[in-house]
Amino acid sequence: MSEEDMISLRPRRHGWWAIPVNPIFRRYACSRLRLRGGGVGVFLAVLGAGFLFALCRSIGFNRTDYDPMDAERTPLIPLMVLQCVILFALGTAQVAGGMTGERDEGVIDYQRLLPMSPLAKVLGFLFGLPVREWAMFAVTFPFSLWGLVKGGVDPVVWMRLYAVLISSALLYHFTGLVTGMVVKNRRWAFLTSIGLVFGLYTVVPQLAKLGLVTFKYLTIVPIFEESLPSLLPEVPASMVKLSQRWLPTVKFFNLDFSEAWFTVFSQLGLMLTFLRMLCRRWERTESHLLGKTWATGFFIWIQVLLLGTALPEIGTGGLFPSRGMGRLIPMMPDRAPEKFEAVWLSGIYGLFSLVLLYGFALMVTPSPDRQLAGWRRAVKQGRSRLPWSGDAATSFGWIGIMALAGATAWFVFTQRVVESDWFPGQVVPQSVAGWMVGLLLALAWGFQALLELHGRRAVFMAAILVGAVPLMVGAVLGSISDSWWPTAVWVMGASPMTLPVYAAGSLLQIAELPASVARAVPRACAFWGMLAGFAAVWGAVSLRASRQRMAQIMLESGEKE
Repeated sequence: MSEEDMISLRPRRHGWWAIPVNPIFRRYACSRLRLRGGGVGVFLAVLGAGFLFALCRSIGFNRTDYDPMDAERTPLIPLMVLQCVILFALGTAQVAGGMTGERDEGVIDYQRLLPMSPLAKVLGFLFGLPVREWAMFAVTFPFSLWGLVKGGVDPVVWMRLYAVLISSALLYHFTGLVTGMVVKNRRWAFLTSIGLVFGLYTVVPQLAKLGLVTFKYLTIVPIFEESLPSLLPEVPASMVKLSQRWLPTVKFFNLDFSEAWFTVFSQLGLMLTFLRMLCRRWERTESHLLGKTWATGFFIWIQVLLLGTALPEIGTGGLFPSRGMGRLIPMMPDRAPEKFEAVWLSGIYGLFSLVLLYGFALMVTPSPDRQLAGWRRAVKQGRSRLPWSGDAATSFGWIGIMALAGATAWFVFTQRVVESDWFPGQVVPQSVAGWMVGLLLALAWGFQALLELHGRRAVFMAAILVGAVPLMVGAVLGSISDSWWPTAVWVMGASPMTLPVYAAGSLLQIAELPASVARAVPRACAFWGMLAGFAAVWGAVSLRASRQRMAQIMLESGEKE
């Protein structure tokens, strides 16, 4: 056989950037764009877009007093809603369900044998699974383009708007890929992905009102609100512009950014993290979603984003719920935020940091079986210890770093809120930072030790018995009468979810607790906090002994072999 024949038989490697010739993408393009399936979907998209386009233009020209340019703009928002449904809902569901189906049928294992990089495979699935939805979006865009051009919309405005729409769609499709890779049941993957997208547009706006402003930039809402006056006819646009005078512009540590750039920046970080998760799973199916180094950096990045978007809102009052309501209703009299709002915002920030810590601990903490597998691999390779950042290594130190970062951000946020001009004379002592660090370290290390020693089943039972049951019992006791409130406070304090809120109410001088619980909250916080600290110390000692015992057994077995 000649050398040329040998070269022709070599497997062809496809670059990750060559999406049109990506075998995975081409496979889905051929299957999902067939006339029987893809043709029907495209036809329905054209039919729906054409109906909205014709109906809205007819109303604009014949039933209103709009001038021709304003009438041409009337279909823009209905068409964008249709496009968002196609990409955000249908596309994300298809990605999650299709990925789960491929994994169940064993196609994922077969794809691992292809001479392609993990990045090329991920991008093939990312653009291939929802290729029909992208085609449906493409055939609806000419209708929007007609309205944008004929309606005289500034090209910069609509190009930024559609850039964020596409960026958001890619983010949600990445979410669907990760969901499909993790969730085993196809139906649950479908429901989970749809639920996540639905939550972004229902729950996340409420979180933004509670100080977690950055999460609204995972949606298209900020840039849509900024672009809305350009998409509406003149009269509605003037009303929207008037209401937007009371809406704050996005600031990141007092640096002015446009809504479009900051939205893309926020989404890009999350997309890169999802991409890293998927590439890790392609390389090794049993690997953690994130490595310990990346997870720690990502946790700190989230805290920086939270602080960067929340702190500038303090001076304007936009961070406080009462001020936000007054800003949305201009006729309401201007009012200063209440002191309890500062306490609640601090407690909610601490609670969110704790929940985030638990989520990252679940991602990077090895199970007992994973630890054994890691030690077997280390013994075979002649090593006497595990790599410090490997999946089988303990996550105890990494969780400690995250807890320190979370507590630092919590203290900075609390200090800036309480010592703002809205509350003159209020000071947050530096000792509060020590209490916050100690509390988060105790709660995080206790959770991590339980997870690493006994696995996720034990954590699940603890979440029910320790996390949820005290809250339920306390709520029932508190509903009996006001005299039962101190007892309810003590009972609910057993749940780790209440301790950040209790800490804010106990450590801040600005807190004005009701007389019935003024003594119970600080005492319950101190008692349950110290108990959590003892549990964390016990867990750390037990974890160290367990890992040393496991290492000794595995090394001795390796020497015998």
